[in-house]
Amino acid sequence: MNGDFRILPSIASADQMRIAGEIQRLGDWPYLHLDIEDGNFVPNITFGMKTVRQIASYTEKELDAHLMVADPGAYLEELAGCGVKNVAVHLEALTYPLQTLSAIHKLGMRAGLALGFSSGAEAVMPFLSGADYLLVMTAEPDGEGQIFRARTLEKIRNLSRLTALPIWVDGGVGSETIVQAARAGASAAVLGRAVFSAENPGERARELAAMVLYQNKK
Repeated sequence: MNGDFRILPSIASADQMRIAGEIQRLGDWPYLHLDIEDGNFVPNITFGMKTVRQIASYTEKELDAHLMVADPGAYLEELAGCGVKNVAVHLEALTYPLQTLSAIHKLGMRAGLALGFSSGAEAVMPFLSGADYLLVMTAEPDGEGQIFRARTLEKIRNLSRLTALPIWVDGGVGSETIVQAARAGASAAVLGRAVFSAENPGERARELAAMVLYQNKK
């Protein structure tokens, strides 16, 4: 891992009764992650485009979206209209992945290809030319709090050997596992409770980013 490590606080893990206040608690931290789950592709439901539009109109933070939905193409135009910079779509939800990645680019956004927990690193190989980054799920809905699964570290290592694309990780990432993921080749991590459970989430994000860089210099 070289350069800065990006921490992406997931607003889906914040207090949903006071989203505006939770965004304020991030202070000047520049990034905000939108986990959009539809209850079909994954069991959980987070929020839809109405909430995304309200968040986008409220904050100037750089927004990225992770579409855990059965029909990702249906969201793309509205996400672009909200000023979302990066959109990750799941390989497992796509019949023609390159077509969807191209559609994201045509709307002026960066295209991420997300890889589910059970999919192997080799599954993305035919589609790397259409992606700007990869998002690796390091947990899955399991009824146990979506625990970070150490076996995914080998997948990250394999991907980092196969491609120079940035690798993001998402799922159960905490203060210990984030260092392991970075050493395996990740350059960004989505964190929810690990950030928003802190008294000062913005400062916590900054501390975690600095900690990753320090640990990887050893």
